[in-house]
Amino acid sequence: MKKFHFPLARVIDWRRAQARLEEAKLEALYAELRALEEAANALARDRDEAEKNIASRGATGADLIRLGDFHRFTLAERARLEAQRAECARRLAAQMETLAARRRDLRLLERLKEQKLAAWNAGLNREIDAQAEESYLARWNRQGR
Repeated sequence: MKKFHFPLARVIDWRRAQARLEEAKLEALYAELRALEEAANALARDRDEAEKNIASRGATGADLIRLGDFHRFTLAERARLEAQRAECARRLAAQMETLAARRRDLRLLERLKEQKLAAWNAGLNREIDAQAEESYLARWNRQGR
């Protein structure tokens, strides 16, 4: 019997490459989300540090005005970062769906390959059994004559 060959092997390789590409995109989105969260945390730390600095050394009227301006800036920046985070989370969810679809497509072809390989193995076993039977019968016929 001839060697097992799956005609869609190149398609499986291509689908694997697609899945890896989608996984890389997903990782990039996770990194972007982590960066946005870190920026929000750093902004909160800066605001807290500025408030502690003013409170510890005493504040003039100008310091309080700058602190108020900085507080308004941090609120606006936090809202902007939250909007970016929400958009990133939306893209992340969409990317997860895309990745799931790519993995599903790949699994479908891999299952088909497994089924074809199992059928090929069954055919190979039948062929080996048939050859063994022929060999036994030929030997038996030679010994019986």
